[in-house]
Amino acid sequence: MRKLNLAVCAVALSVISSTSYAAAGGTVTFNGKLIADTCQVDTASENITVTLPTLSIQSLDVAEAQDGSKDFEIKVLDCPATLTQVGAHFNAIDSSGVNPATGNLVNKAPTDAAGNVEVRLYNVDDSSQIRVGSTGNMVNIVKVGATPGTANLTYAGGYYATDATTPGEVNAKVEYVLAYN
Repeated sequence: MRKLNLAVCAVALSVISSTSYAAAGGTVTFNGKLIADTCQVDTASENITVTLPTLSIQSLDVAEAQDGSKDFEIKVLDCPATLTQVGAHFNAIDSSGVNPATGNLVNKAPTDAAGNVEVRLYNVDDSSQIRVGSTGNMVNIVKVGATPGTANLTYAGGYYATDATTPGEVNAKVEYVLAYN
């Protein structure tokens, strides 16, 4: 009986001690690439103002309600022949401009701000969300034809309710840089 108890204790200790030595952390490796030859943003697309539609708060009366999306386009040109795809990578202008839980832009209207509403970015082709800090869907660069070395990046922004919204103004800003494949 004593030998059986010793065997059971030995097995229990080996199980406990193996989990005690499990790794408490790991490694994150970052790989990337920087290039010299890039596309140029058409001057008409450098600074874009998107006017979202004026909506009733009833259309955004529950958390996660979405409405009023509006497309916008970033036109790029003079892309080198070595590049095949381009997309916009969206960054918050400052850390208070994005809700880290939703990935949406925070309403920063300076006066009379609407409550419980954010602006969400979308890929137009599949309506998927673009979290601020991420790259939108890539678009093929035109290689031949009337406008070689160009691409039109179409995305959208719209209202997103974090709870029942309250009336007021909505203003949010995001910056973008071009990313390549």
